[in-house]
Amino acid sequence: MEAVAKLNNYPTSPRKMRLLADLIRGMEVDKALGVLQFNPKHPAVPLYKLLKSAINNWEQKNTDAKVEDANLIIKTIMVDGGRVIRRMRPAPQGRGYRIRKRSNHVTLIVDSKATKSVKAEKVTKKAEEPVEAVAAPVVKKARTRTKKDSATTQKETSK
Repeated sequence: MEAVAKLNNYPTSPRKMRLLADLIRGMEVDKALGVLQFNPKHPAVPLYKLLKSAINNWEQKNTDAKVEDANLIIKTIMVDGGRVIRRMRPAPQGRGYRIRKRSNHVTLIVDSKATKSVKAEKVTKKAEEPVEAVAAPVVKKARTRTKKDSATTQKETSK
């Protein structure tokens, strides 16, 4: 069973947050927590807290299972752009430069490795089933040229 945690309108650019998201995507939860805890980038702190929140959400859904035994991994992590606050900064010769203060939304989904392998087994069993009737391929009949077609192509080539 998977668990979701969301972080909305965090005031840093999505590009900076994606650098960390790409770093931990697909990792085991314990390794990802270690990476985020000692990463010097400033978005590492809220991403660490978000991952802890996703783990706690997973624990709430699965009260009978332990996190250590479940082999949790980061199944999906998405970073989308949030609202943009626009400001003006004075510039030379009476102009104004636009400043865009970006924010982002992060969605993190954790899941256990065991459920992922069970789903993969179901897919392979379906693929192994023999196909009884295979439809014959549809062959289109080639169009034959008429005298009219050949006369128009001769005129086009002569021009």
